[in-house]
Amino acid sequence: MKNRRNYYRILQVQPDAPPEIIRASYRTLMLGLGKHPDLGGSAAEAALVNEAYEVLSDRDKRAAYDDELFRTYTRKTAPVSRKPLVPALCPVCRRAPGREAAGGEICEYCRTPMPSSQRTRRRSFERTRCSAKIVYYTSWPGEAREGRMIDFSPQGMRFVCGGKLEPGSVLKISTSALEASATVTNVTRESVRGETFYAVGVSFIAVSFAETLGTFLSVSG
Repeated sequence: MKNRRNYYRILQVQPDAPPEIIRASYRTLMLGLGKHPDLGGSAAEAALVNEAYEVLSDRDKRAAYDDELFRTYTRKTAPVSRKPLVPALCPVCRRAPGREAAGGEICEYCRTPMPSSQRTRRRSFERTRCSAKIVYYTSWPGEAREGRMIDFSPQGMRFVCGGKLEPGSVLKISTSALEASATVTNVTRESVRGETFYAVGVSFIAVSFAETLGTFLSVSG
């Protein structure tokens, strides 16, 4: 390759991203994040974003670029890595950090704990009952919604809220005890004295506790 720029990283998309995602990411970078010079962005940085978009938005140019990118990485003499060329996206805001996240790292965009390549061994730990206010987001940026925690463990938590959530959806959760990204595993509709609410169970994708509970042991993967 004539240069070492990774256009996928520049546009913050995965190598298999469809054209509509590439187009949306380009517009977000130029307009939403203010990289366009008319919005106060750097002319050099905007030129680089435009260069990446010009290649990745054109089917033939993108195919040629992908072939060149593949040859560049496979010519390396170092052992072949099975990791993707672009690091994992933040589970909440879907942005790439520009490199692989380390254990305990926080997403620079939405301030959510990022999953890492380290395996986390979780010791036996019973659920702890805790009635505390939580704030959660179903998208980022998005509306902050409130709920109340029922209990939690290092694997996940349960809470009640007034809005229905779909199993499989990803949440950003903030409480006085923890910050987490989590997947909704189950939702139960309840009704008490004519008032409807939902009991929600979530499994943590990544979690950062305000205080060390002595229940995590991280080991290299």
